[in-house]
Amino acid sequence: MSDKPSIKSKIQTLAILTILIGFPLLSWYYLTTGYNYQMDARSELKDYGKLPQFNFTSHTGGTYTSDSLENTMSVISFFGKDGKKNQEMFNVMRKLNTQFGDNPNLELLIVSIESQEDTPGVLAGIFAVNQFNAKQHHFLTSSNPDVQKWIGEGIKVPTKWEAKENAPTDIQLEENKSGEIGDYPFFILVDKKQMIRNFYHVDKEDEVKRMVEHIAILLPREIKPDIEMKEKKEL
Repeated sequence: MSDKPSIKSKIQTLAILTILIGFPLLSWYYLTTGYNYQMDARSELKDYGKLPQFNFTSHTGGTYTSDSLENTMSVISFFGKDGKKNQEMFNVMRKLNTQFGDNPNLELLIVSIESQEDTPGVLAGIFAVNQFNAKQHHFLTSSNPDVQKWIGEGIKVPTKWEAKENAPTDIQLEENKSGEIGDYPFFILVDKKQMIRNFYHVDKEDEVKRMVEHIAILLPREIKPDIEMKEKKEL
């Protein structure tokens, strides 16, 4: 009778080794990779100063101020002269609502740059046509000088833009006191302490996708949204 182990015993030994060594190693690898990925993403969230205070009028005709964002995160976008960029921005804002709409800790703001023409009534019409969500989307307007000053001297305008693997980083901001900002093609991510954490080009799909990941990282954990890793064409 042979003393060599049978094929069955070899398979059993291999299975035991896989359970004892292989699975723990695999788990460690995925945990480490996930941790490093989140740390890299968090390192891209900078401190670009506190969101300047504002007192605007909503598309509903009511007042919407910076106090309305207390303990709430927000994504702010801007409605300007460039119709194509406006539509791209609208599409992203709708998709953000689809993904994070169940989370009460996120507000989606669209601020009109051409505020003298965009009355609450005009904005209400655009709001309805684009099927925005009244619970999370807010279309805002004010007097034109107020909005121009709030953007150009308060938030400021990104001028130097460096990216690491398509994630915005090392952004330099400059004042624009001209009062002639026709378009502001950026999304702004603001945390619940009202600190500006990053800027994202409206028409750069990789940056918009990264913004979705940054939102998921910063959102409070009372409600855990599913992070949809969309293809570039979807955002």
